[in-house]
Amino acid sequence: MIPRTARDAFSETSTLELYLRIEVALAHAQAELGMIPSEAAAAIERHATSAALDVARLRADTATTGYPVAPLVRQLTAMCGEHGRWVHWGATTQDVLNTALAMQVNESWSAIEAQVTLIATRLVVLAEEHRATLMVARTFGGHALPTTFGFKVAVWLSAVLRHARRLQLLQNSPMEGELAGAAGTLASFAGKGLSVRRRLMQLLQLPEQTITWAAMRDTLNERVMVLANLCATLAKITQDIAELAATEIGELSEPASGGRDSSSTLPFKANPVYCAQATTAATLVATYANLVLQGARQHQERSAEGMLDFQGAPLAFVHADDCVRRTLHVLQGVQVFPDRMRANLNLTRGIVVAEGYMMALAPHIGRLAAHDRLHDACRATAESGSELHDALATMSDVTRHLDGATLEALADPTAYLGDAQTMIDAVLAAARSHLPEVQ
Repeated sequence: MIPRTARDAFSETSTLELYLRIEVALAHAQAELGMIPSEAAAAIERHATSAALDVARLRADTATTGYPVAPLVRQLTAMCGEHGRWVHWGATTQDVLNTALAMQVNESWSAIEAQVTLIATRLVVLAEEHRATLMVARTFGGHALPTTFGFKVAVWLSAVLRHARRLQLLQNSPMEGELAGAAGTLASFAGKGLSVRRRLMQLLQLPEQTITWAAMRDTLNERVMVLANLCATLAKITQDIAELAATEIGELSEPASGGRDSSSTLPFKANPVYCAQATTAATLVATYANLVLQGARQHQERSAEGMLDFQGAPLAFVHADDCVRRTLHVLQGVQVFPDRMRANLNLTRGIVVAEGYMMALAPHIGRLAAHDRLHDACRATAESGSELHDALATMSDVTRHLDGATLEALADPTAYLGDAQTMIDAVLAAARSHLPEVQ
């Protein structure tokens, strides 16, 4: 069963329940192979409940041991009475930690992938609805060229689709469990190690590893890096939305929170808090991803660097899940203001299509000369408050090649959108191919 959030999957309660589940499965696998009495396996299963644990003592003991498995095993051993002697037979702490981590990662991956699919589906709708909604494209904070909001969304969507494919690829190749013993050789299992490992992974419904991965963390790292990359994209999207919601721009707005406390002092303020939460979560994912990378540099068969994984990886997943869910919330309720977009497009009185005039003039006088002439015209427009086509109409070296009707036609921003619509169609086609439910 997939948890509602990664936060659920990595909670203390869920983690302890997984540790106990692994200990029970290990006992049953060994009982089936005649390594421990079957009645011992039954007793271990009967007593291995999180409700029976002294969690406060477990926390205190973990502070001493560094990991919770040894103190948990000590409590479970005591709870099982005479059968406690068979608890954790031949296993080591890393077997339990890594196998539980794999299960949590696999569960969380499914939840995150499902949310990203919803994000992609929502972006398809927005791109379709606003493919012709004119707005200004901005580079380095300034006006660049005319574009459409649908084109901007299609650019977002193209990246989300790539992330969705990466997620799907790893969803189809779940993390393996781990049973390796103290140094990876399964020496403590008296020749039955591979059989125990195979049966344990069957019981836990996990892929079986070929050899220990306790000190080789690339599989985990890959997943965390994919999440960091995904969240960087989502942070870019929500950051764009927050910027376009600024008072001076006012082209978008994130969903209303429904409350009165967006600002503790300004009664009129509606801060883009959901966007901020998404971008903050993305920053935290990147931070924890760096920790996980450092954890991969364990010395020899195992060393203290491994502790970084168990600090960083769960938090990377938790904040990635938060980022994905916040982004979906923003996109599902984003408000679009086409009139404001068009007004902002017209703010520079035609300067936004200066490149179009330049390219029309360039065949007659050369590209650089046309560039410089338009530069002068744009400057005159800014200083005089006139329209760019009016300024150009006063320049004889321009009107010699471009008549009044041509200048007027070039002033239309809808005529300078290039191949935007074709590219939108291409992205939407890719989305429909990846998302069968989108028609």
